[in-house]
Amino acid sequence: MSTVRIAAAQLPACAEDPSANLAAVHAALHGAARAGAAVVVLPELATVPYFAAEPAGAYDHWAQPVPGRLTDEIGALGASLGITVILPLFEYDPSTGTRHNAAVVLRGGRIVPAVDRGGKAHHVARKLHLPVGDDPPPGFDEPAHFTPGDWLGVHDLGTLRLSTLICYDRRFPECWREARSLGADLVAVPVAGSGGDSSAFFLGELCTHARENGLFAVAANKVGTEWVAGKAVDNFGESAIVGPDGELLAHRREDEGPGLVIADLDLDLLALTRERLRYFEHRRTDLFPGPPAPSLGRSCS
Repeated sequence: MSTVRIAAAQLPACAEDPSANLAAVHAALHGAARAGAAVVVLPELATVPYFAAEPAGAYDHWAQPVPGRLTDEIGALGASLGITVILPLFEYDPSTGTRHNAAVVLRGGRIVPAVDRGGKAHHVARKLHLPVGDDPPPGFDEPAHFTPGDWLGVHDLGTLRLSTLICYDRRFPECWREARSLGADLVAVPVAGSGGDSSAFFLGELCTHARENGLFAVAANKVGTEWVAGKAVDNFGESAIVGPDGELLAHRREDEGPGLVIADLDLDLLALTRERLRYFEHRRTDLFPGPPAPSLGRSCS
């Protein structure tokens, strides 16, 4: 049986001091390693509070290049602990002068690229969909702070292939279909806040997408209140790991506070589930054509 132990780190709400927030990341990674996890997913913007309600540019100084000091530090720590880390961060791209809500996959101290449909490798996964809204308060205007990404890729970890959908990206079924088409086994979903959802809806949405695409899903959220320029941003936790049949494998409620959600992903069960629940193969692509799926990923027949 081929299994991979994975952890979703439900981090405490971030303060406005990134160095203090980084200490919580270190503690979570050490805890995950002690628990035997091979892969750890951290929440969206893991080392800074969610600041998208503030004026454009107010927190540009928090952005980090990739590779850079933050990825070097967490990459080295992950390598010393023997774990792969999905690190969401506020990215600065010096080649374009743009800033992104992004995530980096670090294994053995190195960046594992996201390889897109065209075979191009990218050092980060970037948030594709940037929401604007007033609910929940204090609201958000992500396009004022981030430039959207324009690719979705798969990070190859050898025994496991994963795609990353950052927070709002999970709302769009096309993203999940593309991840499956690209050969992903797992979708990592770093989250911050609540998005105005109840916990029941949040978990139900995650379970539905996992089942209809035959994918493991791992959501990691912060928990507690972040204060940015005197405004409160609530993070409701509810970090979870879901099987490819849509069953909830592990879950940490809001009232349980910060901590780890851990499960063993059975990749043999993944193949069996895809044989049993053949939604992906039974799509009527003659009626609803889309880009042809490359011949990557695990066999379903």
